[in-house]
Amino acid sequence: MRKMNLIIAAIACVALCASVLTGFKSLAATNEAAQGKTLGGWEVAEQNNPVMINEKDNDRIETVLKGSGDNFKVLDLVATQVVSGANYMYLVYGTTADNAVPGYYFVTVYENTQGIDTIIGTTPIDVNAIQTIAPMGKGMVGGWAVRGTGKPGMLSDQNAQASFDKINNEAVMYNPIALLATQVVSGTNYKALCRGNDSNLYVVTWYNDLQNNASFTSAECVNIGAYSGL
Repeated sequence: MRKMNLIIAAIACVALCASVLTGFKSLAATNEAAQGKTLGGWEVAEQNNPVMINEKDNDRIETVLKGSGDNFKVLDLVATQVVSGANYMYLVYGTTADNAVPGYYFVTVYENTQGIDTIIGTTPIDVNAIQTIAPMGKGMVGGWAVRGTGKPGMLSDQNAQASFDKINNEAVMYNPIALLATQVVSGTNYKALCRGNDSNLYVVTWYNDLQNNASFTSAECVNIGAYSGL
């Protein structure tokens, strides 16, 4: 009788373990499904056309970059700040003298009261962890005024642009400056730097599924000051 009880207990134990394992698998599957839009790593998107910026702003950044050892394509002037003189923040793509791996950077140029320009910050943009902040008013984030000239149809990736057009119907409309990164999941996640019609700078994330349906994920105001180099 005792032997029979031990056998029954062993069978019950095996069944319990199997049930627990099944539960773990089910939970893992549920979690995986819930995270289906965010699995995998972001890959920096390389194809962006420069937004049209005025000649004076373009000359400023092009001149000050000469001799720096950096190899950048200037995409846009994204923000300015009035100080004793003025600060200008540009979005650029390329490599620095110290890093041959291309990526996106915010380059901040200080123009003193005599009109002399100096680079005061070259800050890389980590597309996996862009620093954000709550907007502090219409187009004013920590004293920076957003100047990004983003406009409809700026994304050079046609699939990304078509997908973006489907989700760009929120209360705040977004004009893209650059496609920063893509992420292959069950479908594709996209991340773009945009100028909102409320005159703030945003990183907008959206998802395009395998049936070509697009859905808005988030829009977060970029913490411009964190990238200024000040």
